[in-house]
Amino acid sequence: METVNSLLQIKNSSGEPLLQTLGHDAIEFLIRTLVFIIILYLGSYFTKKVDKYIDKIPVVNQDINTKQFTKSVTKLGLNVMFFLIGLLAFGFSEASIATMISAIGLGVGISLKEFLSNLAGGVVLFFTRPFSIGNFIKINGVMGEVAKIEVFSTYITSLDGRRVIVPNNVMISGNIINYDANLFRRIKLMLSVSYDSDMKKVISILENIANTYEGLNKDRENFIHTMEYGDSSINILFMVWTPTKGYYKVRGELMAYILEVFNKEGVNVPFNILDVNVTENK
Repeated sequence: METVNSLLQIKNSSGEPLLQTLGHDAIEFLIRTLVFIIILYLGSYFTKKVDKYIDKIPVVNQDINTKQFTKSVTKLGLNVMFFLIGLLAFGFSEASIATMISAIGLGVGISLKEFLSNLAGGVVLFFTRPFSIGNFIKINGVMGEVAKIEVFSTYITSLDGRRVIVPNNVMISGNIINYDANLFRRIKLMLSVSYDSDMKKVISILENIANTYEGLNKDRENFIHTMEYGDSSINILFMVWTPTKGYYKVRGELMAYILEVFNKEGVNVPFNILDVNVTENK
């Protein structure tokens, strides 16, 4: 009992009971913390509302790249803004927040170089537009359809359905192959026929296919020429144009059709034959 009385009699430099002062400070700290959490919650709620509102802006919705980039930047900016407001409400002064931001900025500049380079990469991709959402691209060995472009990274869906996340600094520093950038693509096939084939007839058959086959563009010049004498065949380079949309379907069906016509017209397509000789040791 005497110990408790002794603690109650302890006073701070202002002459107030120490336990009472600590109790007030603890309550004040809890209130400030609660206000900080409430501001962050309201900020999150407001950010979600703004995110949904962006979906309704006609100008932004005209381009899905602009839409996704705008939403990503807006979300980041609003989260930072409400965090700073929360710090002010908690009791931090403007000067201390400015000092903290400077320190964080210095730390980010030193230790998070990749973070800043990814942010810069996102800005570069937004303004240069080397590809769009839905384009089929290849970058650093990754091939697939662009699913999402955000501030720091680009999401690609590979041919086997995997989601590949590529940092934006890699996207702007590597060689990008955009298969869907142009309206038309060239189908390039190296066709082999046997040496006993009538080459004029073969070329004529291929030219007729190029000019009549449905799905090929008839306004662009075709390239059909004998290219080389192989070990067991004469090789012909067959290049025709087709709309980019549906390219692989047309290409696959065209290959099957050429083989069908060759068989019908008696054009021999050579193939490798493996002879196996078995010798019996006596």
